[in-house]
Amino acid sequence: MTSHEESSHQRPIKHFVNDTKNIVVEALRGICLTFPHLRLIEQEKGKADIDEIKNKQVTLISGGGAGHEPAHAGFVGPNLLSAAVSGNIFASPSTSQILAAIRRVQSPHGTLLIVKNYTGDCLNFGLAAERAKAEGIKVDVIIVGDDVGVGKEQGGLVGRRGLAGTVFVHKVAGAIAAKGATLEDTKAAAELVARNIGTIGVAFDHCIIPGSQSAAFLSKDEIELGMGLHNEPGYKKISLTPSRELVRTMLDTILDTTDPDRSFLDIKPNRDSIALLVNNLGGLSAIEGGVVVKDAIEYLEEKQFQVKRVYLGHFMTSLSMPGVSLTILKLPIGGGEKVLEYLDEPVQVPGWQNRIVVDSSGLQQDLDEKVSRSRLAGNDNIEHTIGVDSSSFQKSIALACQAAIKAEPVITKYDMIVGDGDCGTTLKNGATAILDAFDEYRINTKNVPEAIRQISDILENSMGGTSGAIYCIFLNGLANGVLSTAVKHPDSHSISIDAKCWAESLKIALTSLSLYTKAKVGDRTLMDTLIPFIETFTTNTTNDTHQALRSALNAAQQGAENTRTLKARLGRASYISDESIKEANVPDPGAWGLVTILNGLLGSQI
Repeated sequence: MTSHEESSHQRPIKHFVNDTKNIVVEALRGICLTFPHLRLIEQEKGKADIDEIKNKQVTLISGGGAGHEPAHAGFVGPNLLSAAVSGNIFASPSTSQILAAIRRVQSPHGTLLIVKNYTGDCLNFGLAAERAKAEGIKVDVIIVGDDVGVGKEQGGLVGRRGLAGTVFVHKVAGAIAAKGATLEDTKAAAELVARNIGTIGVAFDHCIIPGSQSAAFLSKDEIELGMGLHNEPGYKKISLTPSRELVRTMLDTILDTTDPDRSFLDIKPNRDSIALLVNNLGGLSAIEGGVVVKDAIEYLEEKQFQVKRVYLGHFMTSLSMPGVSLTILKLPIGGGEKVLEYLDEPVQVPGWQNRIVVDSSGLQQDLDEKVSRSRLAGNDNIEHTIGVDSSSFQKSIALACQAAIKAEPVITKYDMIVGDGDCGTTLKNGATAILDAFDEYRINTKNVPEAIRQISDILENSMGGTSGAIYCIFLNGLANGVLSTAVKHPDSHSISIDAKCWAESLKIALTSLSLYTKAKVGDRTLMDTLIPFIETFTTNTTNDTHQALRSALNAAQQGAENTRTLKARLGRASYISDESIKEANVPDPGAWGLVTILNGLLGSQI
């Protein structure tokens, strides 16, 4: 037995959980019961505290995956965020969730979305902002990336990840907005803080995702420097050292201006004042946190920096990860006192350490504010014939779902090596939700475009994250393609969907998806599976359809296999070194998940 295997058996997978499907909503309800000024929009997993102020000032929205508590719901309140939107664990909230929050807190003065730089968050918050603008809502977006563990070369097109330094952006933007600043001035203040923060994390081990059936751990004598919030591996594994040495290494990574790849702050001793945030990643004991603060302050003073503020606590965690992140905020020359004034502004929120005790009298029994969700357009009275009967259509989709569920352990294993470990469970959640919808007769299999839209809606609610957004955008494009290319019978409400129609619809869907992602073949994403499948199928549809499907599936399989040796250019794997990816020799989890689904969907037809 290897040391890695020994380590993996030393930490049993146990959690306080009733049902992993409901853990996020139940946790949010618990926060509302503790802080009754918050209101839970349960269907959208959003929190708002806005009725008295949304007409007086710019409103602020942030959010992201669950598992980072108290971020982001813990920062909702006067002088801070107006609303927070939560996805599933480590997965971005969906576009519809974010849009519901925008509608709920929209202000005549404008709304600012503060987004951590992760692909899924950027896609979903960006799309929600565009939809809100189309509705006439005044909204703007700021993307925050403060992780110095991701070098400039490694970050590439993606850029730095957003970590705990985002809390400083929330605090300053919330204070200035409450003082009546315009949307433009509020965004400018947020950007000023974002430009002057740097964060580095270190973990003694990975965290365990509730509901996961497997986990990987570090050996007892190693730690990871630069580890992300979603279980992503750090940029370097090092031996465990005394706290004093480890803290110095972390701070040097932030403060070093000589490293061209990791120098992000123009900061100098004897000139610049700073604020320090020591963030418990979830599993660090309180006594260890005190040691880290002591070591950090001593070293910063030794380096001749003026430490104006120190914050210690849980601000942006990674479930129960045993580790800590350090954030340096360089106080701008000439404006540092103003920034400190905003940091010192009293707030009544659970996530900020200088919080004021909230009067909990008059707790309302009903914490829910139901937000109606508009149903996707479709006419249930029109039946669309698809060339096979309704039961065959449903059977094919069910087989695809069953294949995704069966493959979850393998996909999770791959994603724990090169990602954040949630790809398998995310696909499983989506597949399970579709099967449940079939059991409850919530998918109209007689109307193909409507059925595809309904499946997209189900996936949006059950998956979230980058993959959820990509699948939903593609499926909506596919449904629109079918409607525009199917052969309509003049004397009937029915339409015929042949191989040529499917080919054209797939191309339309791929074009729609390409508007929202830069990924292409060779970037080590699910596009390495999707693009070869579509291109091969559309090229061969004039021949035998079964042969075209066989060729397309073979191309998709080969595309997924090819990702084993590709450099990751987008997604969370792009933060991992090329050497680590090559050594792992595993396919991209998203590409592998898609080829599994395609084989389940079409395997019985060829």
